[in-house]
Amino acid sequence: MQWHINVDGASSGNPGRSGAGIVARDKDGNITLSKSIFLGEMTNNMAEYEALLIALNDAVRNSVKEVTVYTDSQLVANQVNGVYKIKNMTLFQYVKKIRQTISNFDYFAISYIPREQNREADKLAKDAILKG
Repeated sequence: MQWHINVDGASSGNPGRSGAGIVARDKDGNITLSKSIFLGEMTNNMAEYEALLIALNDAVRNSVKEVTVYTDSQLVANQVNGVYKIKNMTLFQYVKKIRQTISNFDYFAISYIPREQNREADKLAKDAILKG
């Protein structure tokens, strides 16, 4: 099984009330998962990583073997791909957990996309802040 996942984390204040938005589609473009989750108080970068981790864990639980992730966080995409060094210990721990989780997949890729192409996940993340 294959998923294409859009993830976004949002924070009202930095740190502040935060939310995660996740939209997963199968290879035919059908939505297989849509989530809006209140995360509590954290930084925007932490919220971005939480959204990614939740999405990856959902993929593992659903026995997905091929995962392509799209995020509008250049930082997350580049840190996970090893392009940027990770100086912040909290973010380093997130990347460590993410790398452990992606070892469950036969294929994994993460790409940066412009915010305009991530509207659904962005809206879900912002809705989660309001719900919390």
